[in-house]
Amino acid sequence: MGDVGGTHVRFAIARRQDGRIVADNFEKFAGDDFARFDDVLRAYLDRTHARVGQACFAMAGPVQHGSVTLTNRGWHVSEQELQAGFGFDDVRLINDFTAMARAVPEFEHCSFESILPGEPEPEAPKIVAGPGTGFGVATLFHDCGNWHVLTGEGGHIAFAPRTDLEWQLNKILLQKFGYVSNELVSSGTGLAPVHEAFCEIYDRPVEDLSPAEMRKRADEGDQMFYQLILIRACTVMGAVGDLTLANGALGGVVLAGGVTERIVDFLKTPEAIERFRERGPMSGFLEKCPVVLMHDPEAPLIGAAAYYDQELRT
Repeated sequence: MGDVGGTHVRFAIARRQDGRIVADNFEKFAGDDFARFDDVLRAYLDRTHARVGQACFAMAGPVQHGSVTLTNRGWHVSEQELQAGFGFDDVRLINDFTAMARAVPEFEHCSFESILPGEPEPEAPKIVAGPGTGFGVATLFHDCGNWHVLTGEGGHIAFAPRTDLEWQLNKILLQKFGYVSNELVSSGTGLAPVHEAFCEIYDRPVEDLSPAEMRKRADEGDQMFYQLILIRACTVMGAVGDLTLANGALGGVVLAGGVTERIVDFLKTPEAIERFRERGPMSGFLEKCPVVLMHDPEAPLIGAAAYYDQELRT
């Protein structure tokens, strides 16, 4: 199984053991080190000497008719070419957040960190979403004894500014890009232009800083970087609040993604919580909806295996 993101590529060999999906031979590669997906897959198979007949790869992009071009990396991948090139008996490509969402029921409650406590409705759908390199979105629901996932490109829903600072940010990004999405404001790919916009707003020079250095500045009291991270957190919580409202997903929200993990304490601030719950006359709809964070880096691999296993059985 594979989890192919905009930054990293992860592989593992999956099997069912005592009713659970177990992943062995876990390896992580930097996508920048390879020109094509075929190259990194071959490096994994050569390193592990694994003999694989069936494969399912979770890809960070929209999969259509058995092929995909990664949204934040120019790799084009197709099931047919992989099957021919590697001799697989069967290959499935799925969206990475299809895999992330399908992993959720495979984990115990203790595997999730609480962001906002609540009371999930057992039969209601769940939203699984969050920013990493991009911003993935999926809806998980249970029907006829199986778990199902609906995916799209929900991270590209338009950013909805509410504060004066957010309106200033939106104006600058709109002039530069022509369209401002939640992904642009909150994901890894959008950090550089958001940083540049903040420097323009605060009339400060643009510095070459890593995300960790920006976070350190915020923790030390730098208001520009504090507000930058807070706006990203509010954007995440506002986006999943909108998605929950639109999908009636009172089963709860599961946040995922590397950016989400790095700003988890900002997601718990009163401003971010309000951004999730405040929906005018419909604010009460989200009052008891819980929000949790999934940490396990192997989750999309587990989800890809669970998805493929279920497909074989149905």
